[in-house]
This record gives sequence, structure tokens and C-alpha cells, in this order.
Amino acid sequence: MKTRFVWCAAVFVGVAFLITGCAWGVVTDAETGEPIDGATVIYVDSAGAASAKLTGDSGLYRFDATEGDRIPGRGPATFVVLAPGYQVLRVERGLAYDDNDLGTWEIQNFELARLRTPTRTATPLPSSTLTATATLTPTRTRTPTPTATPTPTPTPTPTVTAAPTETPTATGTSQ
Repeated sequence: MKTRFVWCAAVFVGVAFLITGCAWGVVTDAETGEPIDGATVIYVDSAGAASAKLTGDSGLYRFDATEGDRIPGRGPATFVVLAPGYQVLRVERGLAYDDNDLGTWEIQNFELARLRTPTRTATPLPSSTLTATATLTPTRTRTPTPTATPTPTPTPTPTVTAAPTETPTATGTSQ
């Protein structure tokens, strides 16, 4: 019984390796043929599945199902390849996984063209042609509207003044 289980497990794993696949390739400089380190390879297949990988120092990228990667499905797939200093490459290719006898490998190599830096001229523009324009866009802001609130009128404060007091004087003579 144990031998049968081991045999079935081995057959299952072998079939899994045959069914799974690997899409890989190398990203190179179109002028020099040198591999490009750090390029990003992105795919979106016809089923809408997508994944991305970075190239190593040899320019190699690999979507490998045996390592748990999602691989593009058979049929058309859009690849986007980008790297600093290079033009973005967007290309649609058909994937058949027929690049080896088992039908499990797909090789897709990409060449990237370098970005061209525009040449600048040092000719200054005449000062009369330099103009600055500004477009103002009116915005509405709410301003508070005055309300008719009565203004309190001051009430007179009673003032107390002391009347002069007279000291009584005696009139008459005493004896």
C-alpha cells in the first residue's frame, strides 16, 4: 500500500512538471547586444492574467510555474518591457510553449532601444518675444451678508453727586 502511494505521488509530480511551463528570455540593448540588468518585463495574457519580473545581471527574466510564478497562458499576450535609459517596448506575441520537445518552454527575447536625448540650442529668444500670460479663473466664495441686528444703545449711568454740607453755626450769645 505504501509503495503504491509513493508511486502515485511520483507520477503526479512528474505530470505536474510536464503540464507546468516556463516563459523566459533575455532583455538586451538593441545597439550593443549587451544584456540589460534591472529591466522590468510585464505580461498580460488573453485571459487577463498578469505578472512582472526583473532581469538579473545577465538580462535574464523567468516566469517559472515550478517556482510558484504565474505564467502567461497560451495564445496572444501583451508584453511591456521597460528599463531606465531605454524606450518602453510594448509588443503583442503569441505564446505556444513549443520551444522544446515537451511543449513546456516559451522563449521570448526582447531588444530595447536607448532613449535619445534631444539636442538643445543655445540661441536665446529675443526679449520682445518673451511674454507672460496668466489666466485667472474666477472662483466663488461665500461672503457673509450683513444681518439687521439692533445695535444696543448705551443706557445712561446715574451719577451721584454729593450736595455740599454746611456745618451748623450757633447764632446767638450765651451767657
